[in-house]
Amino acid sequence: MKQEINENTENKILEAANTVFEKKGYDGTKMQEIADKAGINKALLHYYFRSKDKLFEMIFSMAFNKLVGELKFLFDEDIPMIEKVKIFIDRHTDFIAKNRYLPLFIVNEINRRPEIFVKLLSGIYEKDDRLHRLLGQIEKETKAGILKPFDPRQVFLNMIALNIFPFAAKPLVAGLLKMSNEDFSRFIAERKKIVTEIIINSIAAK
Repeated sequence: MKQEINENTENKILEAANTVFEKKGYDGTKMQEIADKAGINKALLHYYFRSKDKLFEMIFSMAFNKLVGELKFLFDEDIPMIEKVKIFIDRHTDFIAKNRYLPLFIVNEINRRPEIFVKLLSGIYEKDDRLHRLLGQIEKETKAGILKPFDPRQVFLNMIALNIFPFAAKPLVAGLLKMSNEDFSRFIAERKKIVTEIIINSIAAK
């Protein structure tokens, strides 16, 4: 019973910390605010997580792994690259819609503390050769005349930027275009098709 209580308290802390850190970032977050949101006192919060740094590193790691989990199919699925692009844009856009603050949170904190990102990324690529296999697939399809020569780094960044920007700028976009939430959702659904077409046209040989 005690173990269940401990796990329940820890989960409450992690859920509260995740919400506050994603919205306010490391610098804007106070331990007292996390304790209040979790419904516990600050002393108990420090009992489970001795410092803001340790709690933040756990939350950042969880957030980063959540995002990476959405990208694994790019490396693991044995399907043509054009199909991977279509699936990625569809899944990534839906993921951002459900986790609006997460991508910007990760980007902001990577710029603030790049060593955390390097540590996590190194851990992923040291485990297997996923990146090399993906690059190998691109090279193979380019030689076969399916893809035109392109820089994968530029294409990946284009996809990420095109997907994230409408959500990052939603107050401006929705305000200027006088969109309701339903209008914005329809706008994003249509945008998926447009972004997919832009990216495919930039890499397809035919």
